[in-house]
Amino acid sequence: MTSRRPRWFAAVALAAALTLSACGSDDEGSGLEAAASASPSAEASEDADGFTAEEREVVDAVHAYASAIFARGAEPVAESLKGKVTDQLYAQVVRDEQGLTEKVGKHRIGEAVFTPSAVTITAGTAEAQGCLDATNAFIVDKGQSEAGAGAIGGARSPLTIQLERVDDAWLVATPKVKEGSC
Repeated sequence: MTSRRPRWFAAVALAAALTLSACGSDDEGSGLEAAASASPSAEASEDADGFTAEEREVVDAVHAYASAIFARGAEPVAESLKGKVTDQLYAQVVRDEQGLTEKVGKHRIGEAVFTPSAVTITAGTAEAQGCLDATNAFIVDKGQSEAGAGAIGGARSPLTIQLERVDDAWLVATPKVKEGSC
């Protein structure tokens, strides 16, 4: 039997690293950016960013996960995460995120941008590596629409996301924030 501690720790580490650390932002843009090279056998079906259609589905699933956390505004995290994460991760992230926001009279504003550097897919599982820039994402008091004094800002963090294919959809299973900046 595998321990649940690593997944729990990863969820807590993601929340802590991205909400309790503040870094300066840069102007690399917003939205999904990609820079990766695909395998030679997939070159014919690559999109403009160099990802195959299946790899793009993985990147889109990671982007949807980041938006469900960071760009949900006043929407409850329990609603925004539905269909984006595995059941086990859902329970952990909802509990942790509610403790950071909803249960203490706060909400999130802004957005986080995941810039993928590599996507690997193997028989029903996938891994996306890249940088999550949450420097334009903040936790503020409910009712506030701008980051001001007391706002908690995010950071730029290297991120590895494990995903599982469930009912023909990619779901985030394990987010792993690495130390450092990207």
